[in-house]
Amino acid sequence: MSRPSPTESTTAAQTAAMDAREAALEALRDMYCNRADVTGYDIGFKRIGGLATTKVCLRVHVDAKLPEDELDPATRIVRLINGFPVDVVASTYKVHRDQGDSQNTGATTLLSGSPCQRRGAKAGTIGAIAMDRATGKPGILSNWHVLSSPEGADSDLVYGHSTAALPIARLKKSMLSRHGDAAFAPLSGATPWHPTLKQLNLPLTGVAPAALGRILCKYGRTTGLTRARVDGIGTYKVVHTLPNGRRKTVEIDGFRLIPQDLAAPQAALSLPGDSGACWIDPDTGDAVGLHMAGEGDDWPEGDCALACHMDRVLECLDLRLATLSDLHSTKQTPEATKPVNALHMVPGINSSAAAFAPRTVSDTDQIFSVQGNIWTEFLKTMLAQHPEFVQIPFDIEDAVADYFGYGTSGEALHAIVLASPAFLRDGAVPDQAVLTREVTFRGVCFRIAEAYRARGYCVTA
Repeated sequence: MSRPSPTESTTAAQTAAMDAREAALEALRDMYCNRADVTGYDIGFKRIGGLATTKVCLRVHVDAKLPEDELDPATRIVRLINGFPVDVVASTYKVHRDQGDSQNTGATTLLSGSPCQRRGAKAGTIGAIAMDRATGKPGILSNWHVLSSPEGADSDLVYGHSTAALPIARLKKSMLSRHGDAAFAPLSGATPWHPTLKQLNLPLTGVAPAALGRILCKYGRTTGLTRARVDGIGTYKVVHTLPNGRRKTVEIDGFRLIPQDLAAPQAALSLPGDSGACWIDPDTGDAVGLHMAGEGDDWPEGDCALACHMDRVLECLDLRLATLSDLHSTKQTPEATKPVNALHMVPGINSSAAAFAPRTVSDTDQIFSVQGNIWTEFLKTMLAQHPEFVQIPFDIEDAVADYFGYGTSGEALHAIVLASPAFLRDGAVPDQAVLTREVTFRGVCFRIAEAYRARGYCVTA
């Protein structure tokens, strides 16, 4: 039997040491996970006088550090576990949520670092353009607490810089667990995108694990371009403030970042609006993590940021990062933009065309419905009048204000009905004031149905 080479022996020893340290970290977590004053546990650099050193140790994070002589022996953190030294770090972590609706419209092309938000929720940052492995379609990747949160629901509309603009995507899947804080929303296709980091124009080329001491950068909605050093890798307790004012603490695996140069601190690493940004290795273009939180209000030792692991997020949501090849393959003309034959023709242009609606109540052999006929005709006409909507997956229950604004939708809706040869021919055109009061497209279609019924037509739901 041949002896292992020195390189093989060194690698095996390093792997064994890492496995032993990981086991010790998990044992540390088991000891302190139920303590309210403990805010995390990781493998990181030992801190002396509030500053990080190059010595690696296990660390327990607490909400406040007390002098040794004030510590209760029963609650004292162990200094050694399985032969590994343990340090104590004073640190708390919370989600930083922005109010939303930027005054600056910004660029139209979606990038890593572009803003995103859901109506009625806090704003955040697009971490990356990702591809849904199941459908092959592109979408935006950000945090759960940005695109979803407790009050969110599947198919919710997602916007870019402002909810007054057109929606860019619809929420499809999300996660808030130990594996990460993330959500994915497929793009409507109406907004261009590019798989690069904002400002640096750095392509996201792949995914890499976090490593202690590694320098990473992100572009956040609020802080812009920032750089930081990976200071710890482990599990952290992140505080989420819910809409009802209650707080929810979630344990999430990830890594912790501190300013690149502690002697010359830069701008803040994490501010409200940065949530969802992607931490990237500027030397390789590898995506390492999804920014999810920053320091709590009462942390005395400076600025920091938390991110969940990008590889776990992509695996759990069944995604992969978009590439330049994906960009070119999705530039094809969609079916929705191809010319379509008119469903209903104006009499005199095509005399053989069937009537759009049954002429009288006695026409029982013809089924004419709000969902199947009026909505179809309205949607077809709306897309013809507003080609910018053509790739948005509309639903009859969608809120009209999401597309035409609050209190100003009546004029736009009235113009759409008048543009339909079928509605105009049949005299089924509700008053503009009536349309203004409708909240959803279903309500608009019911007003058109009422106009049909008033003229003797048979209409079902």
